[in-house]
Amino acid sequence: RAATLERLAKELAAGESQLEVQLLGEKLADGQDGRRSVVVPTPVGPGGGAAVRKVSMTLPNAEDIAKLISKRAEDSVRIEKPQEVADILEKYLKDKFIGKGSDHVALISAWGPKAIPDSEGEFAEVAALMSMQLRAYKAALQSSREDFQFEVHRPGDGRECLVMPPSNFALLGLKDTFKMLLQGFRVLAVVQPRFFPHFQEIQTDLVECGLPEGMLQVVPGITPEADPAVLHEALKRVDRLQFTGSSAMFKSLVTKAFELGNLRLEHAGEVSGLNKVRLDGVSASHPAVAAGAAWAAMANNGELCTSSSLVEFDPDTGDTAASLKAALEAHPFRFGSDIADPSIDVLLKPGKTSSLEVKTEIPASGFQEWWEKTVLAAPRGAAPHLRTNQSLGHCIFAPSIARAVEAGVKEDASCIYCVGVPEDTTAPSARAGTTGCKLPESVFGGMKSHTFAVAGDHDGVGSVQTLLSTVKRRGSNWRDQEEVHTQYELTETAEDLLEFLSPVEQKPFAKQLSSVLEVFKAFDPEVSEPYGGQGLVNAEGKSQLVTLAALRPARKNLLIPRGVGLPDDIVKVALLCEMSPLREIPVQLHVLSAKQAGKLRVTDPLKSFLRVVEKRLSWSVNYHEDYDQLATTVRSAEYPQYFFCVKDKHMLPVDLLNAVAEQCGYLYEGLPADALSVFRWLTATQAWTVACTEGQVDEAREALRQQWTEVGLRGEALPEPELVQPPARKDVGGGFGAMGMDGDKDWGELSDDEPSSDEEDGASAAGAAAGTAAKDAERSSVATSGVEPMAKEATPAKKA
Repeated sequence: RAATLERLAKELAAGESQLEVQLLGEKLADGQDGRRSVVVPTPVGPGGGAAVRKVSMTLPNAEDIAKLISKRAEDSVRIEKPQEVADILEKYLKDKFIGKGSDHVALISAWGPKAIPDSEGEFAEVAALMSMQLRAYKAALQSSREDFQFEVHRPGDGRECLVMPPSNFALLGLKDTFKMLLQGFRVLAVVQPRFFPHFQEIQTDLVECGLPEGMLQVVPGITPEADPAVLHEALKRVDRLQFTGSSAMFKSLVTKAFELGNLRLEHAGEVSGLNKVRLDGVSASHPAVAAGAAWAAMANNGELCTSSSLVEFDPDTGDTAASLKAALEAHPFRFGSDIADPSIDVLLKPGKTSSLEVKTEIPASGFQEWWEKTVLAAPRGAAPHLRTNQSLGHCIFAPSIARAVEAGVKEDASCIYCVGVPEDTTAPSARAGTTGCKLPESVFGGMKSHTFAVAGDHDGVGSVQTLLSTVKRRGSNWRDQEEVHTQYELTETAEDLLEFLSPVEQKPFAKQLSSVLEVFKAFDPEVSEPYGGQGLVNAEGKSQLVTLAALRPARKNLLIPRGVGLPDDIVKVALLCEMSPLREIPVQLHVLSAKQAGKLRVTDPLKSFLRVVEKRLSWSVNYHEDYDQLATTVRSAEYPQYFFCVKDKHMLPVDLLNAVAEQCGYLYEGLPADALSVFRWLTATQAWTVACTEGQVDEAREALRQQWTEVGLRGEALPEPELVQPPARKDVGGGFGAMGMDGDKDWGELSDDEPSSDEEDGASAAGAAAGTAAKDAERSSVATSGVEPMAKEATPAKKA
């Protein structure tokens, strides 16, 4: 930590400096062409005093951004070879990020500002995540050269991505930048001016590691002093928006891009949530409950996206809003303003309150994300009636672990925390709040389509869906004729649904369906090893956290426009739902059809298909006269609206695109051709975490496994698949190495009445091959189609 303190002292030392802002190596001249400038002091000064360090910088104008994006496209700035991407980013991660860890921690602390322990946590989390992403990418590279089962997927190659970090967690912007570079995007990072010194150093380090000039361009711009036209110019031109921050800002950015004509924009955001702590059968007077609930509101000045805004108490325990307020506000905290002081719990930022405030009634301004050390106390069943489809984090305290987990897994939040507290208030107890998942030991949930706290094409932090975004299963090729593969028996309903596909699609998709099911098997979730959480109550040491990263089905919407008939992709989704190993959620199918004789009508084969999915899969079929009616339905939906298998989304009415974005949803075009991408699209991850003592770890594991079986998996398990051996190859003429007859043979020796020696040799070779394959069959699982080796490499990096 000495090196961190030394760099921190330099960052906070008195002085003024001008930071050069360059675009493609050219310095922006201050005051020219209407450019604005900004002066930024450090948020705090040495020892927690007034700031004495200032930096100034020039802000780019809209024309600068337009020229930057055009020039990068004109010069075709890209990294052609996937291996080169891995080499550059691995060198950066090792030498310039982990190798300069003290510098990064100091920069986070100085410009955040954050206490050093909090900065160390931010640094470690982002380092672990980047390491996990890189491991998955490198595993795909290795597979593409050795067993030819997987290949690197770079959907951003030659395209533009706008990255914007949140105001309270700078390195999330680096995490997104790293991921987008792996995907091939050219990145434009628009950051807060106080983060620019840090990101400028990051850009310089990446270039020193070999990143081509122009692949990453960092500019200051998220500030009231900036010209809004600058951000608008970027939104008009980029292909993707990768955002972390407030929900309102994210929605405004996406709808602005649509207004500017960028209807093809891909967009993903981890946005803010309304989070709550729920007390189920336990009182806030219990010391573990009071400590956990207080920390849920207090951590990082209440500025975490998982900070709680509500504590919902159980009136049956005798609790009242007043008693809960007294219990939480009595919990002691060590406040301080000196970043370098290792003893403080909470760093007091300028303008922030110096104590926890517990409100006992909803204020006139309404219930909200406070972004301060503030929480509302309300009884169960009373206003504000907060549902966890608004939440990133949700915590439940109950009299037992089993009861807490059973209640928690019914919720929609990305991350669920469960605590069973002992009846004896003097006994050692674990505690938790609405945050605590820690990379690489566990993952943060995503839960796209379940909660409004994440939006667009966002799959969570460290989830399998995120880590595999740069990986895809290889396409069909000649190797399929030589590899053992699995074949699942279709259910009766699946067989009926298969008949709706065109004949040429039926056999290939049945095989792909088996491949998708093998991917599910490869990523069947397991309970993590215990890792440290918050401090124990009534004992020394830390609470033990155990996590199960549960796979949950995405809430799916499908659209059949007027005059289209029955698309094959929609039939395929029905087959995937019917054969899914998860407990699926009924699909919302939207059909646009004109009124005939006073009602909406459809004809076969769509009519018969609708009958099957309504009766057997419990799908909800919604008829709409036009897109306006559909947009109205989307805006009133209970959950974010995620549409799959859409065709040409940029051709849809802008009002419908806006409605989906306003509901934090997304429109995915088509259906992926490879099994791994299908799995990623149609699933989400919800992190189930139990906080317990060391003696309760086994109990916690059992509770998580039981709920996974009862809540996560389908009621009737699919039968085990059959391993199908490839047919023996019979080379014509003895194969490429057999050039006709031996020199001492005579053509006359061959007779129609005698068996060919080639046939005998072929039969013998086939028998030998079958025998070898049979011996290998016991070792085959997903690995027979190449999935398991990838799964082991891409599973969240527990050794990062």
